[in-house]
Amino acid sequence: MPIRSVPALARLSSILRAAGLALTACAFALAAHAAYPERTVRLLVGVQAGASTDTLARVIAQKLHERLGAHFIVDNKPGAATRIGTEMVVKAPADGYTLGVANAVTTSFPLMFDDFAFVPGKDFVPVAMLARAPSYLAVRASLPVKNAQEFVAYAKAHSGKLSFGQGGNGSNPHLAALKLARSMGVEAVGVPYKGNAPTAVALAGGEVDFAILDYQSVRPLVEHGNIRLLAVTEAHRSSMTPDVPTSGEQGLTREIDGMSPWFMLVAPPGTPAAVVALLNRQVEEVLKLPDVRKTLLTAGIEPETGTSAEALSYFQQQREKIARLAREMNVSFKN
Repeated sequence: MPIRSVPALARLSSILRAAGLALTACAFALAAHAAYPERTVRLLVGVQAGASTDTLARVIAQKLHERLGAHFIVDNKPGAATRIGTEMVVKAPADGYTLGVANAVTTSFPLMFDDFAFVPGKDFVPVAMLARAPSYLAVRASLPVKNAQEFVAYAKAHSGKLSFGQGGNGSNPHLAALKLARSMGVEAVGVPYKGNAPTAVALAGGEVDFAILDYQSVRPLVEHGNIRLLAVTEAHRSSMTPDVPTSGEQGLTREIDGMSPWFMLVAPPGTPAAVVALLNRQVEEVLKLPDVRKTLLTAGIEPETGTSAEALSYFQQQREKIARLAREMNVSFKN
């Protein structure tokens, strides 16, 4: 049996000591996060109470409290197109006790602000995708069209006179409506309103001809016959409106697919991977609960789960799409 040299044995001993220290460090790290959460977790929401983002956050917060024991408190910090609440998440300690709910507006931050791009990895960690709110091509009930094909024919016959409502300059509904008009080869005048709900009211009142709107904003007006839904601007039909065909099914541009509100749980940069993994797993299980699905679908929101990596990929894809459409439509996000 060969005899190892003294230097070789010393090197082996050094390697074993290093490995032991690494394993000990990992054990301490796991133990440190095994009890998470040990105290109240604050969930920052950059919109006012009652909005879709707030509704979703409160459902998730209650269920996480029931499952993990600690209180998850929703803290509304509206203002500056959700920037105020979002910046608070970015600057919070990376310990898992401050989280945030990002929405579709955050993908436009590089186009809105010169000093706040909200970069994944640098400014935040995507924890989990939460949900999406499918949008629709909606028209005033008095418009003489019953489907997308008739709408295209009407739009071409009234090019330059056609109008659409939009609840925010450079928002997803605004860009989608512009892209739809361009794809049809028509001119349409955009009329701004302060949010999707006022846009839906204006559409129902006949102030504008069409709009791209989420279901929560239009649902009561659709049920009262003031607004007609011609297409869901998604790749697949929505379970909330199975009889409404997709835009693609009816030959409309697929570029407007997915230009809908979405919601993502995020954490400050540097949040421990163990905490992110625990939250991701818990959120995924919560979103599969029948009562949660029912509550969210009633609010016009479709639960959507996935890994942290998938949430990151989705965010980046949405950011690239918004930036491209803004260039193509020559839309400025700054006042």
